[in-house]
Amino acid sequence: MAAVIDPSYAEAIKRWTREVLRLGEDDVVTVSEIACVDAGCPLVETVVAVFAAEGETRSWRFTRPRVAVTKMMVMQTLATPAKRS
Repeated sequence: MAAVIDPSYAEAIKRWTREVLRLGEDDVVTVSEIACVDAGCPLVETVVAVFAAEGETRSWRFTRPRVAVTKMMVMQTLATPAKRS
């Protein structure tokens, strides 16, 4: 049986990200779970990306699935410099 994905975890992470970064309505937040096949990295990572209305993109990685990401983790991680593109 396939795993059921609960979107409420991603929605909570998006909400916390918006609150912490004080994002505007036009800024877009995405939450993705990706599998890692490289040795030494976790099997699943959660990536939070912010696409700012003015064009800048920032992202942060959590070394765990989104169901294990807490509000405190989001607050601490978003306080660190983001990967920019």
